[in-house]
Amino acid sequence: MDFTPTDEQRALADAVKGVLARRGSPAAEQGAPAAPAAHDATLWQALVEVGVPALPWSEQDGGVGAGFTDLAAAATEIGRSRLQVPLAEVVVAGSVVARTGDDALRTEILGGLSEGEVLLVPALAEPMRAFSPTPVEVTATRSGDGWALTGTKAPVRYAPAATHLVVSAATDTGAGLFLLDAADISSEEVVLDGAVARELAVGDAAEEALRQALALGGAVLNAEALGAMEEALRMTTEYLRTREQFGRPLASFQALTHRAADMYAQLELARSATLYAAMVADEDPIDVDAIERSRAVVDKSARLVGQEAVQMHGGIGVTAEYPVGHLTARLTAISRTWGTPRARLSDLGTRVADHADVDVLA
Repeated sequence: MDFTPTDEQRALADAVKGVLARRGSPAAEQGAPAAPAAHDATLWQALVEVGVPALPWSEQDGGVGAGFTDLAAAATEIGRSRLQVPLAEVVVAGSVVARTGDDALRTEILGGLSEGEVLLVPALAEPMRAFSPTPVEVTATRSGDGWALTGTKAPVRYAPAATHLVVSAATDTGAGLFLLDAADISSEEVVLDGAVARELAVGDAAEEALRQALALGGAVLNAEALGAMEEALRMTTEYLRTREQFGRPLASFQALTHRAADMYAQLELARSATLYAAMVADEDPIDVDAIERSRAVVDKSARLVGQEAVQMHGGIGVTAEYPVGHLTARLTAISRTWGTPRARLSDLGTRVADHADVDVLA
């Protein structure tokens, strides 16, 4: 399997890097805020202009059909920049529409995403509950030609800026996925009191569509985490070369160079897992478990790289003005998006018996 980036992927990464450098906020230059950032409409529109949100959607649906290996190249630069945009959220919600919507709906929503006219994000989490793709508190009942949604979804990242939400809700026949107009939503706590939504899928079809969409979003998060790790390692090695202690650069101390080497090894392991997940995401059908396994690898690498970066910087690593601590905070947030690392490993463990035995000596 060839992991070498193509010339087109390098050009895309350079274009995204240029956009991020031009659009970066002063806060990002000094160290991105630890708290989740509000939606930056100007930055998002700049990414729309270079085609990033259009990459995963087919040309028939208004996208460019480039695929997830190209999207991973763009997401890596976003992770490196310390800027936050709703790319993974758009991929999850858009993938649900791509798998469940009719031709007209896909053209309307996915084409709108590609043009920057639509911002579609998922509303899946429920307050005071561990994340689960199975809705509990939010319910849906038939209302005329649509469905009425009742309950609360929170937190819903980027909900105040979104034009539409993909909402999970419990129905009499199982879980359902619905498309909701988000024009009147002003908070990341989305209170639904009989809100009328369009049906996307109900029952087994909804569960499978959401499972695959979350895996695709996870592939994007892997790439963002990879970019953040690359930047954390770059900053750490630069600090070791320039910071002196006892009249010598820190890089001259063998113990620290060994720890930096461990960071590099974990980064390269995460790189392979990230690129493999992106390739799997381009297959049909998607091997969801393979992407989940890759997330487990990236989660472990991100924890080590982030913690070592802070530790080797010392006290400066956790100051508000210095970016390396914020990179670590972002890596932690990524690892806990749509479930914790432990929850993902537990979920994978429930299906171990389904895999065939492999005789390594055969």
